[in-house]
Amino acid sequence: MTRFLDRLQSACIWPGRIVGWLVLPLILSVCLTVLAAQLGINMLAEWGEPAPLFGKALTVNTLLDLQWHIFALIVLFGGVYAFRDNSHVAVDVFSSGLPPRVKLALRIFGDLVFLLPFCVVIAWYGYGFAEKAFISSEGSTYGGMIDRWMIKAMIPVAFALLGLCALLRALATALELAGASSKHDGTAQ
Repeated sequence: MTRFLDRLQSACIWPGRIVGWLVLPLILSVCLTVLAAQLGINMLAEWGEPAPLFGKALTVNTLLDLQWHIFALIVLFGGVYAFRDNSHVAVDVFSSGLPPRVKLALRIFGDLVFLLPFCVVIAWYGYGFAEKAFISSEGSTYGGMIDRWMIKAMIPVAFALLGLCALLRALATALELAGASSKHDGTAQ
């Protein structure tokens, strides 16, 4: 069962693995923006038909928008990845001196009482946030990227994945706790 839960968690983090590679285009975009600003160039490329996200041109403002879009994806999906690998920021000042079984129980409590409801609320309201952007055809107000709903739609997706990871980790931790208690009670086979 724990292997199945681990595979589900691994499926939840595949967007994080992919967006990790977006650091390279982010660096390229920053360098290109700095170079274009130093040369006094605003319009980098122009084409006839609108392209998704970019519209009809690639400008310095488009690159600036692209940078925060990429950064948002890295933070949102990288956070899910970090949570799954337990490499996120955690405050364990209080739990550092506790016995392992109590730490496991606290992990379940934190995942189910704090993290999961938070993820549900953010995913719920994030959906409405993205929906409003889609309906209103929200785009950049200063000539950058169009279709802001695409990046806003990633908020509920990322928090749904984080909530699913929290639920799966709570289940895996409960199984670990049950296995530890059955071994402790002498009922393990």
